Amino acid sequence: MDRRQWMKSFFSALALLGYVRIDPASASPMAGMMGGMMGNGSDKEGMGAMMSPENRGPMQTGMELFERHAQVHRKVTFLPDGIHAVTISAVPETVALLQAHVSQMYARLAEDRPFPYPISRSVPVMFAHPTLYQRKLDLLKDGVAVTETSNDPEMVRVIHEHAREINRFVKDGMPAMMRNMM
Repeated sequence: MDRRQWMKSFFSALALLGYVRIDPASASPMAGMMGGMMGNGSDKEGMGAMMSPENRGPMQTGMELFERHAQVHRKVTFLPDGIHAVTISAVPETVALLQAHVSQMYARLAEDRPFPYPISRSVPVMFAHPTLYQRKLDLLKDGVAVTETSNDPEMVRVIHEHAREINRFVKDGMPAMMRNMM
């Protein structure tokens, strides 16, 4: 199955599950998704909330990173109290997306503005308990370095799970997202 067929199948599956409406006039399933699918934004959780006007910027950045996953390289060191991850790219546009996405998420955590993210089991927990762990972001010329630590053993488990989720997203792109949704 080529990429275009896979994308059509992917978005058809999301439509069947009720997560999206596919715009038949759209030239690409991704453009249709970003152009107003994902429900009407009225539900408090899930895809509609994820695509509310407040969340569209971070979601669009994240979706672009899914599209560019092959341009991203990531190394995670699992620590007893958390992780240290370096995520880089040789493509300047992808570097900018990485830096923007992580900066946006950390700003939301600091401002206690939860981010509905149904494709992740760890992100909702991290947003529900932002004071239980420490975050450090270093912007690199070719990406980001992140250190996340906690004294709470359960939060360390969540931090480790989040690192594994992101590793899968970087390795597999959209198919990893789809597996997490199922």
